[in-house]
Amino acid sequence: MSLAVITINNLSPALDKKFQEVQIVARGLALAAQAISGAGGQVTSGNILNDGATVIGTWVYTPQAGS
Repeated sequence: MSLAVITINNLSPALDKKFQEVQIVARGLALAAQAISGAGGQVTSGNILNDGATVIGTWVYTPQAGS
């Protein structure tokens, strides 16, 4: 079982350079981390929104701890 699953969507159209993809992944991970930690464990899933509007991925947190 996973504690957290983070999915960053493929972009369409695809980017030309790997470094551009890596930037999108890094941005998505940072946004997911912000959402997860900001919720303090009270929210267990959500969309990763780039610029507050465009969904670039999803995250799911499955708590293991009791409190």
